[in-house]
Amino acid sequence: MRMRWITIAVAGLGVWVAPAVTRGNISLSFEPSSQVIGLGELADVGIRISGLGSSSAPSLGAFDLGVSFDSSILSFNSLTFGDPVLGDQLDLLGLGSFSRFDGSVPGLVDLFELSLDSVADLDSLQADSFILAILTFTGIGLGISDLLLSLDPPNALGDSEGSPLSATLENGRISVVPVPAPILLGALGLGLVGWMRRRTPRP
Repeated sequence: MRMRWITIAVAGLGVWVAPAVTRGNISLSFEPSSQVIGLGELADVGIRISGLGSSSAPSLGAFDLGVSFDSSILSFNSLTFGDPVLGDQLDLLGLGSFSRFDGSVPGLVDLFELSLDSVADLDSLQADSFILAILTFTGIGLGISDLLLSLDPPNALGDSEGSPLSATLENGRISVVPVPAPILLGALGLGLVGWMRRRTPRP
């Protein structure tokens, strides 16, 4: 009898420490994957999850992610949870969710969200592809900064029942380029006005 309980306990422990299993082709990516901004300008970047079930499991119940970037080129400004079109897909019924983010470490933003929705609601109502959050950066230095996604194991991605999910990660990048000097822009504008006047036929 004692051996049976030991076997059950070990089997139960195996469930908790089992590695994440890939279900379908779940992926995490940046949207847009690449963009160019001027020095001092803002860049909005979404983190999209794709490959979940369509009105069925697997759905997403929690995530814990990291985004790394070059802090000499980009400065982190703000973060907003949820999809701008579909709304927060981890808060489908307006029950709220546990969410937090931390951008205090230069070159790194950590973000976490845990849904309070039921298993049935997440599996039947959640979209199969949506944006988890939108991050806003400012270009502070010239160059190219890669955006690197990372998962914080063991339960970086959890399905509606709390079981771990695995996903492929697709990185992105933001290029920061010089902005033309105001004087140059003014000169170009005046030159264009003069050129248009010369091409306009006189009555």
